[in-house]
Amino acid sequence: MLISKKKNKKIVLIICPHPDDGEAFSSQLCVQSIKNGWKVHQVLATCDEYGTPNKILKGERIKRIRKSEMIKAQKAYGFDSLGNPQVTLHWMHYIDGFVPHNKAAILRLQKFILKLNPDIVIGPDPFVYCDGHVDHMAVGKNYFFALKWMDAQERPKRMLYFQTLMPNYFLPRLYDQIVFKTRMSHASQWSPWMLKIIDLFNPLTQISFQLKFGHLKLIEGYREVTFTQTHNPPKGIARIFYYLFHDHPLGCEEGRFIPGPKELGLNLYPESEIE
Repeated sequence: MLISKKKNKKIVLIICPHPDDGEAFSSQLCVQSIKNGWKVHQVLATCDEYGTPNKILKGERIKRIRKSEMIKAQKAYGFDSLGNPQVTLHWMHYIDGFVPHNKAAILRLQKFILKLNPDIVIGPDPFVYCDGHVDHMAVGKNYFFALKWMDAQERPKRMLYFQTLMPNYFLPRLYDQIVFKTRMSHASQWSPWMLKIIDLFNPLTQISFQLKFGHLKLIEGYREVTFTQTHNPPKGIARIFYYLFHDHPLGCEEGRFIPGPKELGLNLYPESEIE
């Protein structure tokens, strides 16, 4: 059934593999949407249960830390006149490193997208990417097929990829203080000098396309989702990063999943719908 498009404010949905991916790759989209008075939602696939080399912290302890940091970032985006957060958070309840890519996961995400009915949706680029983490690849593929399997009239009006090496849609760099504050909320993962690298990394990997579209400055680039294009390697500097990351999975290094999910009491198969 076609979902009604009648609503008071535009809705933006950012689909993130882990806490901090929204802030790392689509912070400008998030902040500028808020400034335009739009409703912004982030859905998190995992809580980064293996996002630490410390065995003692793996599992529920780092999960609590990462979730707390995500809520801190949510608060850093600000509140509306009624005291509600400007960004609404949702959770898929998958486990870091174990996000499935299968029909059930695709349909679960598709159902959530249709229920939320966003005007703009953005997720990881699973084809020409600058982050080869296994969860990014799984979430990106689930995102792509969730959209592809929808009827055309049910899809969001604008569908984008982040972490892409072939951008064709750009946003100017604005609200640096807010962006920095949201990123620094993820203190277990980021430091000020690492954030400087992020600020340079995105434009560097996208410089060929910035020149092509006449946007040579520190900006945030995205790629529009289509279902007919071929995903050929990019040209220029981006080509180097493409071969550096392509088919070289990250986030599954030897020893990363010790202790195993079962030993840590982690459920790999969430039974509930996305919250």
